[in-house]
Amino acid sequence: MVERQLDLALSLGCEAVACLADGIGREVIELQHRAEKAGARFIAVREPAKLSGLVTANDELLVIASGVLPEPAAVERLLAKPAVVAFPADVAVPLGFERIDPEFAWTGVVLTRGSLVERLTELPPDIDVPSSLMRLALQTGTQLVPAERRLLDDGDWTIDATPEELKARETRWIEAQREKIPFTAPGIAVAERAGTRLARDIVGRKSEAAPAIVSGVFAASAGIAGWLEMPALGFGFLAVSAFFARVGLVIERIASKGDTGAKRGSFVKLLQHLSDPLVIYLMYAASSQESDWVRLFVPAMLVGLLRLGEWHGNEDWRRTYADRILLGTILCVAAFFGVSAEVGAFIALLVLISRFLAPFRQP
Repeated sequence: MVERQLDLALSLGCEAVACLADGIGREVIELQHRAEKAGARFIAVREPAKLSGLVTANDELLVIASGVLPEPAAVERLLAKPAVVAFPADVAVPLGFERIDPEFAWTGVVLTRGSLVERLTELPPDIDVPSSLMRLALQTGTQLVPAERRLLDDGDWTIDATPEELKARETRWIEAQREKIPFTAPGIAVAERAGTRLARDIVGRKSEAAPAIVSGVFAASAGIAGWLEMPALGFGFLAVSAFFARVGLVIERIASKGDTGAKRGSFVKLLQHLSDPLVIYLMYAASSQESDWVRLFVPAMLVGLLRLGEWHGNEDWRRTYADRILLGTILCVAAFFGVSAEVGAFIALLVLISRFLAPFRQP
């Protein structure tokens, strides 16, 4: 929960982070590393008075209360300028949010002026710092901004959530990261769904890189199969490699959004770029033509036309042109019957014709 709070602060542009903690344990050290990796200064403080050395009067101060897990997009929208964000009291107070007045309860998030930190020294040492800063912000004229009730109704903004509630919210968040691919690109659509499901179990663990590794192994196997003159097997390996490459891309997308400032490699993207050379190589290996130029012509035209369709096609069909999982599967069956060149030429013709039809072009 505190990692998500930190990621929210970093995504909003906080340059320094103060963590109120009773001591410096493993969790606080991990937060420090996470913040510093994103380029932010981090300090753990026990006494409110020490905040004055971190915050200046000219700073903007983002406050997130303990146990609160906001909805990031809503926070970014509601805090376009300094504000105390509030929920309707009738629904928020029973959930544990602090009442402000008869109508509103504090969401646990406020953006205010850094000068208020100095006022904390005038208060008793055992105060609740976030709550006190919220009260001081209201007293000095910071605007109260209502948040939508639906954020509570949908469980997208919680306080002291149970593990079950957090798990359900995590599942919804991961599902929201999935690209909504239509089944006109069936291979990519299935891979996106598989990737989001797998992400629940492996993101943040050492096994996070497993789909990319599997994709690399099958890509290498596809090349070896072509060299051994087994193109049907090679196309099958290619389809599997493209599938796991897409799954790996989904995992990387979700992991990156859950780790602000993370620097991730491009191995998965490299594997995706290898698909087209493998298609050309395997179709070349499967062709019975004597001329090398003729053997190269069909696969080169097929890949070139598919790329043009992907770059310039209608949004509804662009993913179809890019679906190497589907292409590898079709060519695997064709190579098994010894007609991969003919099927490849037919697909290229269909793609060429589609480029002249309005439903397949960009509007």
